[in-house]
Amino acid sequence: MEKNRIVQLTDWLRKLSDLFHIVIAISLLISAAMILVNAFTHFKSFASDSVSHLINEILFVLIVMEIFITVITYLREHRVTFQPFLVVGIIASIRKILTVEAHLSVEEMITGEMFTRSMIDLGVNTGIVFILVFSFYLLAKAPGPSECAGCLGVEKVTRKIEELLSDKK
Repeated sequence: MEKNRIVQLTDWLRKLSDLFHIVIAISLLISAAMILVNAFTHFKSFASDSVSHLINEILFVLIVMEIFITVITYLREHRVTFQPFLVVGIIASIRKILTVEAHLSVEEMITGEMFTRSMIDLGVNTGIVFILVFSFYLLAKAPGPSECAGCLGVEKVTRKIEELLSDKK
């Protein structure tokens, strides 16, 4: 009897979790659309700072959409994959690199400290991109569960919890 209550409770909690994930997915999609519309409506000219801002906003929309896809994948398959988080990290680092480059190109007076800080920022973000791309490659090549390399399935966790509960009786 106790096991049935736990199963019913976890089923109810999963449905509640799905509802929250649906609200989050809709919010992400609306946010991405609003950011994209705002980016294009504020696009003034083909000057380097205006184009740089547009590219920055488009890359941010890509990050939001990767998170959206992760939420949708979770809703469909009840598993979390690591690949979208690596993609988000790669895009975010490239976005930062482009922002620093754009800032340096439009700045009229660059101090030595600003230049040094920018070069360190570029080096760190370039290193992050290489590490994340290498991690993505390793994760894609790694032998893993048959469903998906780099996935944490809810079903596996649920089965493990059920095994632990049945062992206690």
